[in-house]
Amino acid sequence: MRAPSVQVVIVAWNSASHVGRAVASVPASVPVVVVDNGSTDGSAEAARAAGATVLSPGSNLGFGPACNLAAREGPGSGSEALLLLNPDAELVDGDATLGLLAAELARDPAVAAAAPRLVGDGQELFQLRRLPTLGSLAREALLVNRLRPRNRGLLRERYLDRPRGGPFDVEQPAAAALLVRRTVWEALGGFDPAFSPAWFEDVDLCARILESGYRIRFVPGATAAHVGGVTMRTLPYRDYLPLYTRNLLRYLSRHARPLPRVAARGLLLAGALLRLALLPFVAGDHPRPDAAAAYGRVVAGLLGLGFRSALLPKGSA
Repeated sequence: MRAPSVQVVIVAWNSASHVGRAVASVPASVPVVVVDNGSTDGSAEAARAAGATVLSPGSNLGFGPACNLAAREGPGSGSEALLLLNPDAELVDGDATLGLLAAELARDPAVAAAAPRLVGDGQELFQLRRLPTLGSLAREALLVNRLRPRNRGLLRERYLDRPRGGPFDVEQPAAAALLVRRTVWEALGGFDPAFSPAWFEDVDLCARILESGYRIRFVPGATAAHVGGVTMRTLPYRDYLPLYTRNLLRYLSRHARPLPRVAARGLLLAGALLRLALLPFVAGDHPRPDAAAAYGRVVAGLLGLGFRSALLPKGSA
């Protein structure tokens, strides 16, 4: 049983403080391609110094298109699998981790992707999820997950209701570290650029993998450390949340039936209005003016007035 050859793909956007460690965690024999999405902090230089090949398109392509570019044009583009790796993630024992992930693809041709266990603050809750459902959207929109953080629905949704000592199939592991079989990646066209600049392209890819009859495997013996949230913490909430909501609706438009799509829009609207009503009384995770602007923009977008965000190219909504 021969393990597939691997190309590592990293997308950097002002990631100079992390990307060098991500590159250095990969075995020297494995090609690493970093796409620098218009960084201004020396990310490209840090990646080169660590040994990566850097592609600099000259602007921020967005996460999905940048991954597609690296997979298509970077060194290692003829490999049999590609490892998507966040710039704030690093392989723990790169040889062993890549070996275990690649062996999972070699062992079973029905497995299209394999994810290592992510370690770091909050990663056990963050990494594994089932694909979005009305139930999961309702629990989040109506603050059930905040009020009852160990509720049965959330535990099931995040695979926290089962032991994680051995490999098992999952629906949607985070793409912070994910090995994908190249034949499947190319058959599906990689990430859908409609989700640019970011969010839900990985959920959409997982859904398309499963709809194609393949499986996705969680391999806890393989490990990657992940800081998480580095990019999001640099963005104003008023710009992040409308874009995230727009892309969630875009995902549902591709993978949900009409009635659940309408119900989901209603749940998201109720959630945004609920948070606006609570803002004067409850201190949230973001400054009140920023949160108020974020929820107001989400409400406007859900009512068909367009999703305003400085992260979106001009003319898109």
